Amino acid sequence: MIESNMNALKTTAKILTVLTFFLLFSSKTLAFSYFSSETQKFDKSLSDQTGLIYTDPTNIYITQVTTESSTLSRKPEQWVKSLYYYCITRLNFADVPYTYLLDENGIIYQGRNGYIGANPELKNVDGAVTIGYLSNNPSLTSRAVSSLSSMVEDISKSWGISSMKVVKLKLEKEEGKLATVIAEDTSGEFVASVTDALKNWKGYKEDSLKYSSDIEAVEVPEEVEIGNRAAIKVKVKNTNDFPWFTDKDPIYISVANGKESDYAINKEWQSFSKPTSIADKVVLPQQSVELTFNMEARILIGEAEEKFNLQKYENKPFEGSDFAVKFKISKGKNTLVKVASTEFGFPNIRECKWFSCKILDSADNGSVFILLEEGDGWSKVKYGAETVGWVMSRYLKKI
Repeated sequence: MIESNMNALKTTAKILTVLTFFLLFSSKTLAFSYFSSETQKFDKSLSDQTGLIYTDPTNIYITQVTTESSTLSRKPEQWVKSLYYYCITRLNFADVPYTYLLDENGIIYQGRNGYIGANPELKNVDGAVTIGYLSNNPSLTSRAVSSLSSMVEDISKSWGISSMKVVKLKLEKEEGKLATVIAEDTSGEFVASVTDALKNWKGYKEDSLKYSSDIEAVEVPEEVEIGNRAAIKVKVKNTNDFPWFTDKDPIYISVANGKESDYAINKEWQSFSKPTSIADKVVLPQQSVELTFNMEARILIGEAEEKFNLQKYENKPFEGSDFAVKFKISKGKNTLVKVASTEFGFPNIRECKWFSCKILDSADNGSVFILLEEGDGWSKVKYGAETVGWVMSRYLKKI
């Protein structure tokens, strides 16, 4: 009888191993595997995702989930489903307030639908990744310790999270009102067990995600008259399997070589190498966003070209984000002058045509301006799309 039971246990273990292999899901972002909501076959039609809000994950909350049902305590996969349906049908939540759920065997289940950063609907909490431990025993099993350690390390490293806390989720339910969940400080054996399991965890200040994108379209005018501006429109798609969060760190369009651009516009570009950025918004996987910026046609006439890419952190371009902007700068009917002042260095551009006039800017050797008028040894030039000033005529050469 004992031998028969042992054989049955071995057979069951093999079946579980095969099922786990085929059903566990692992994203490209996270190294650990888990049962996705698809493999768990949740009825997603019950979950209202229309109001789903994404926030940059900045905290990890760990809590214990208990049950009075002896059946569910032995079958964690049913426990996860029961939580899902209970939260939606009985508490009227849009989804469960857990990002992931972990059982005593160390198996991980996706809780809330969506990607990491989907707000778990905790009252007064934004940007939390919530992990629920399915067990009536406050002490973590060795398998749960291994899985939890991997999860916390992987999530915090990927998203640059330095805050982790063991909490108790308290349900607030008043008659005639929707239920809410509050994360409260707690103590006891479960806190001690988690703290011991994660005693070597230190957290991270910057994410380690590998960003990738697709430049779907670049709209550039064919020709721009010198002194005017070229309006550029770029359409970018998020090809990662995680959202782009830009509230803490914007995503910039940057000059590919990191140098200052000859076409930069002072006070309009965010720096002389970064014309614009995606900021204070979330771009979901496979979602596209349009960016617009201007380039000033103020150098020699002819072909103009600048290469750009996307960057969140300096000198770390997104994969697949390189694009070039090319257009022709024409002279039109303008008379052009070139700064040629090797003797005096950088001649000043003044508000009016006397040395006592206010200095507006200085002109680099080789700069090309539009000549507007001349008089008294001074030349009035247009040196930006909307900026004019006076330069001593002896520093300029007509071209």
